[in-house]
Amino acid sequence: MTHLIASLRIRALGVAVRLVPAPTPFMLTGPGSSIELARLIADRGARSVLVVTDQVLVELEVVTPVLNALKAAGLAVTVFSEVEPDPTIDIVMAGIEQLRASGATAVLAVGGGSPIDAAKAMIACHASGRRPQDLDGYFKVRAPVVPFFAVPTTAGSGSEVTVGAVVSDPGAGRKFTIVDNKLVPKAIALDPNLMVGLPPHVTAATGMDALTHAIESNLSTLATPATRALSVAAARAIFRDLPRACEDGRDIAARQSLAVASCLAGLAITRASIGYVHAIAHQLGPLYHLPHGYLNAILLPYVLDFYVDGAASRLAELARACGLGRDGEDPRSLALSLVAAIRRLNASVGIPPTIEQIADADIPEIVRRALAEAHGTYPVPMYMSAADCATIVQRAAGRVMVAATDDRSRAPGARPEKEDI
Repeated sequence: MTHLIASLRIRALGVAVRLVPAPTPFMLTGPGSSIELARLIADRGARSVLVVTDQVLVELEVVTPVLNALKAAGLAVTVFSEVEPDPTIDIVMAGIEQLRASGATAVLAVGGGSPIDAAKAMIACHASGRRPQDLDGYFKVRAPVVPFFAVPTTAGSGSEVTVGAVVSDPGAGRKFTIVDNKLVPKAIALDPNLMVGLPPHVTAATGMDALTHAIESNLSTLATPATRALSVAAARAIFRDLPRACEDGRDIAARQSLAVASCLAGLAITRASIGYVHAIAHQLGPLYHLPHGYLNAILLPYVLDFYVDGAASRLAELARACGLGRDGEDPRSLALSLVAAIRRLNASVGIPPTIEQIADADIPEIVRRALAEAHGTYPVPMYMSAADCATIVQRAAGRVMVAATDDRSRAPGARPEKEDI
């Protein structure tokens, strides 16, 4: 009964997504595109801009060329640089106060997923006059938001094109998401020049975050031919270029490729959503203070192990599209080749196979919260039981070496494997 209700909610979500399609921002790409975006903001009539970023990017002067370009375009500039990883309610509230005090007529987020998500939450609350936690859920931003723009400095979150803003609530030990089409930026710049200084471990974690978006959106029951084309293009690029970017951070071609791949994967999840990898990672991040992309990278192959017997055809299709496996291989073998390739990719970019911080005593609550988040919210190809999810978390913690796969956990209404598409 629980899974039936979850399926009905997912169907309703699918109808809503099709009836109210998310907007796509105007995109500038290539070296120097962030400077062009600064001019575009001025050309669109803004007089002043609040730049939302983090202190590390300020200290490393990554944001300096953008600030100079905004000033050269005649804009008054205020900087809010208090954003930290996994921005909290308090950080968002501080940013709202800065936005009100500055009187800014535009907001520009410069940074990874955290500054972009913080900026989204800020403009949502500023427009509606409500707190972040009051906007948890779908389409609660009733009023127009201040014109919003974004320059991602990592290739991972895809937040520059998504409708969601993830906010942490430390008091409740959880993350929640504000979802509204109004949060999509008017324009973005994918500028590899701002990514050349990323250290290898950040490049690796953010790149694997984007790969998780590509794969989970591809497996989604809401996926369409258009979203699958986006997710496949993103996955191919990440398999090819993530090791290059980790090895040589100044490889502009690899950086540009990953920036575009992250954006494509972000567009795919906006329309097709995410799955169990994110549901579990969202519980582990606040609990152990670990980066979201790092957690996604480690969890991804364990979740895909669970899918191998019940969604082999879909995984095989993705493996073929990414040039994995051999001609004539059966779907299950191809599915396994995809999971093996992800494990090799993780190893090649320095991501460990397990999350040692997971405590056995925490696992029941992690499982409860992950399933509560996923069921009825994420269009997963198969449903997990609590035992299935616990086994995955235990494997990710290095406790259990055998995967639990059970066709009885297939999502209600899913067709047998031979008919999977």
